[in-house]
Amino acid sequence: MKDLECIRNIIDDCDKKLVEVLERRLKAVLDVSENKKRHKLPIYQPEREENVLKKVNSYLKYGEFSHELELLYQRILKISKKLQSKYLFPFNIVLIGFMGSGKTSVGTELSTLLQMDYIDTDDIITENSGMSINEIFSAYGETRFRNLETKAIESLQDFRNTIISCGGGVVLNPKNVDLLKNNGRIVWLKVSPKEVYNRLSGDDNRPLLKDNFTMEKLSQILEDRLPLYENAGDIIIDTDGKNVQEIAKEIVEGLLDY
Repeated sequence: MKDLECIRNIIDDCDKKLVEVLERRLKAVLDVSENKKRHKLPIYQPEREENVLKKVNSYLKYGEFSHELELLYQRILKISKKLQSKYLFPFNIVLIGFMGSGKTSVGTELSTLLQMDYIDTDDIITENSGMSINEIFSAYGETRFRNLETKAIESLQDFRNTIISCGGGVVLNPKNVDLLKNNGRIVWLKVSPKEVYNRLSGDDNRPLLKDNFTMEKLSQILEDRLPLYENAGDIIIDTDGKNVQEIAKEIVEGLLDY
C-alpha cells in the first residue's frame, strides 16, 4: 500500500497540472470570445456544450468516475460562460419597460444564459423597507415609492456585469436613467397595450392598475411613458409575440452590435 504522504504528493502534482491546464483553457475562452465578437458569431451554442461533455466522457479510462467528471465539466462550462460575459459585457444590462413586458422572465433567462448575477430593483426596495410594493403604495403613495426606487438605483453604482430589472416607472425620474447609464446599457422591452392586457389579466399585484384595469387605462399610461422609454433605451426590443428565449437572444445580439 502506498504511503499516505506519497499519495498526497501525487494529488499535489495533479493539482499543479490541473491549474496549468485550466489557465490555458480559460485563456482560450477569452480568445474565443474575442473571435466571436469580431466576427459577430453567436456567443451561446448549446450544441457545442453537448459535444464537449460527450468528448470528455470518451476520454475516461475509469468509467466509475463518469458522473463526477460530468459534474466537474458542467461547472467548468458555467465558469467559462461567466468569464466570456465579463469580457463581452463589462457593464450592467439594464431592463426597462412597462409592467408585463417580461423584464423578470427575460432577466432570469439572461442570467442563466450569460451566467451573470440578476437583481430586481423592486426586491431591493421591499428588502430595505420591509414592505411589499403594494403596501408602500397603500401606506405612503407613489411619491414615497419613487424616492425609494431612486435610492435602490443609487446603491447599484458600483455594480458591473449584472442584469438589472427595473420597475415600469423608473423612467419617470431622469436621475434614475442617468444613474443607470453610468455603468450600464439600457434595454427597453417594448410591448403593446393589448399584449400587456393579455399578460396581466388576473394579476392583482400592480398598484397603478389595481382599481382600473382596462385597455383604456393601459393605453393612456403607455402613451404618456412612450417618449421616456424611447429616450432612455440604448437598445429597443419589440417583445410582442416572442418567447423569452427569442427576446434574450435579440438582446445579446443587440448589445454586441451596439
